[in-house]
Amino acid sequence: MTRAKAELSRGALALVAAAAFFGHARALGAGFVFDDRGAIQENPVVQGGLDLGALFGSDFWGHPLGEGPGTWRPLVVLSFWLNKHVTEGFHATNLVLHAATSVMLALALARHTGRTTFAVVAAMVFGVLGIHTEAVVGLVGRADVMAAGFAWLAWYLAGRADEEEAPRNTIGAALAFAGALACKESAIVFPLFLFLADRILSPPGRAPRILSARYGSLVAAAGAVIALRTVAFAPPLAAVSRDVQANPLLAEGWGPRVWTSLRLFGMALGKIVLPVRLSADYSYAAILPEPSPFVVPVLVGALVLVGLVALAIRLRRREPLLALAAVMVLVPWFVVSQLPFVLPTIFAERLLYLPAAGFALAIARVGEWVLERTPGTLALPAAPSGKGKKRAAQKRPKVDPTHVRAFVLVLAPVMLGNLALAWNRGADWANDRTLFASAIEVVPRSARAHHNYGSALLNEGKAAASIGPFERASEILPTWSEPHAQLGVALLETGRVRESEEHFRKAVELDPDAAKAVFNLAVFLARQGRLEEARATLAPFVARHPNRTREAALLRQIEADLRSPRRP
Repeated sequence: MTRAKAELSRGALALVAAAAFFGHARALGAGFVFDDRGAIQENPVVQGGLDLGALFGSDFWGHPLGEGPGTWRPLVVLSFWLNKHVTEGFHATNLVLHAATSVMLALALARHTGRTTFAVVAAMVFGVLGIHTEAVVGLVGRADVMAAGFAWLAWYLAGRADEEEAPRNTIGAALAFAGALACKESAIVFPLFLFLADRILSPPGRAPRILSARYGSLVAAAGAVIALRTVAFAPPLAAVSRDVQANPLLAEGWGPRVWTSLRLFGMALGKIVLPVRLSADYSYAAILPEPSPFVVPVLVGALVLVGLVALAIRLRRREPLLALAAVMVLVPWFVVSQLPFVLPTIFAERLLYLPAAGFALAIARVGEWVLERTPGTLALPAAPSGKGKKRAAQKRPKVDPTHVRAFVLVLAPVMLGNLALAWNRGADWANDRTLFASAIEVVPRSARAHHNYGSALLNEGKAAASIGPFERASEILPTWSEPHAQLGVALLETGRVRESEEHFRKAVELDPDAAKAVFNLAVFLARQGRLEEARATLAPFVARHPNRTREAALLRQIEADLRSPRRP
């Protein structure tokens, strides 16, 4: 594929940004839902003053080592801190970052392919995809958006593989890649993507050697980020907590992991292509491990996966843009496929933010293919420079109406369909109740969807209505502590004291290290005047978890009350 140097005009980039921003503009009406509260409103690093030690020494949720999930994303946490203390507008910032990421994709594609129309159309399609709702509207999805933006910045800065290597490009790409890793761990696959993209887009015999500085600098950047994380916080994966409730694959061997991964791939591609029946949760038992490869979802996923790999290999020279689209799906998917390691969650739509770019590239190439076979011209002008500015103003390309109709017929169903789906889905993120009411419709077997719906009702003062969802969550996953802890609160508020104590105790019995379960039982006992029992409940927990300030403060208060001379 012959490539000319291509630069995009400001108008073309503004079009990409506008499509991405307004395609998900309903985010402006969304609330702090689900994980947003833990990552922002309950995060001491975000809520306090700027503390670089805490920023790099805490996990994504503001917890020290051993007290939280253990995911480490300091640049995203810093962006939350800036929103809180400087700029405000959390959801508006997410939209701006998504628009900037879409623009970065357009710039990188234009530089590496030399095709401006293809680059702009692909970026516009990417910007409006309905599957992006969770990543753009949900605030914790900012990690995926920022990681993708930095990765594509690294791709742009690296320059084309057949260009002369320049230290400035190499250093810039390495720094951008380091930024991507500091936003989300899944960005680690970028060097593999760059290597494969170079092989696809480079003229025969012109691709860089694998031991070149182009790739070596990325490896060095990854090593530096991993070293920083290890010194400031903990080695990768070592501190990441996982549980069967969120990912049932934790209890499985390699066979079920492989079969389930194949099923998930087919499911993921289906949701990218047709983003309907979306859910904020897919945990136990919405998706269970597949014990056999001989079931339809696994076989379909395997066929699709093999087909995409074959497509990338076979079309490498004849249709390099389609091969690139396949690689852009496959490489980001690999790291979230449950095969290299088991993730904290079995599946989440925000994990598809990067792989979805491959679908956008495929749509853009199909549109370009139709345009190539339609009379007339419809090329987006490159950015003029120097003397070319005056010449460009005098001679604007004529556009054939037939060409415009062909262009619209190809792109309108995808663009308008995704715009409508994204707008409709955005309404679900108004609050926790609306979000998990919709989740229950899609994944009625999810214990967490029912639990979170019940929690939303309880927080709205609808204790009686919340009892049913909590009971359903505990039926689906009887070994999960949290629904019992919340059910105890709901029963207590409706006057069913004896039953509430049974569930408080059941929650602690199931998980003695569950902070909510221990705290709720201790508060219940203290309010009943049973201070010795409350202390006996709290003291072992606080001894095991000295950094849990809320529980420690309650224990001190109970001990003070026990020493009080006014106590009967």
